[in-house]
Amino acid sequence: MRKAARAAVMTVIAGVLLSGCSGGDGERAEPKASAGTAEQRPSASPSGGGIIERATGAWKSIGAAKSADGLQTLTVTAGGKVVAKGDKLDCTGTLKPGEKSGEDAPTLTLSCEGGNDGGRGVGTVGMKGDDALVIDWAGPKGGWGGPVDSFRRTAS
Repeated sequence: MRKAARAAVMTVIAGVLLSGCSGGDGERAEPKASAGTAEQRPSASPSGGGIIERATGAWKSIGAAKSADGLQTLTVTAGGKVVAKGDKLDCTGTLKPGEKSGEDAPTLTLSCEGGNDGGRGVGTVGMKGDDALVIDWAGPKGGWGGPVDSFRRTAS
């Protein structure tokens, strides 16, 4: 009974974290493509192009709480170079192509100065449509994982 309750609680927590804690904008995560619909990937935009190409541009964190180790902005250049900034952090990195469960899932390797990076270093980048980006950080070795950062595209 305890195992079932614990599993239910962990599922709810994971759902909240993966939703990006966006403050209740009413959006839901898209379901994963089944094996029979491999051509219709949620990461593919109607205009085509992979996540690295679609991620190019300026992004702002949708997290309401500011913390010393949080990222507030993210900029991705056409070559996959990344600059991320927070209240105290100044980070640079590179997006590299990758796959996870057969879907486009590039890896971001980030190096930060200015304080504790909050468990960032290597993360997997995902997108919902062309205006929502999420980074699921691996966190320290032997740990439970790292933070999840969610961003919205900024107006140009």
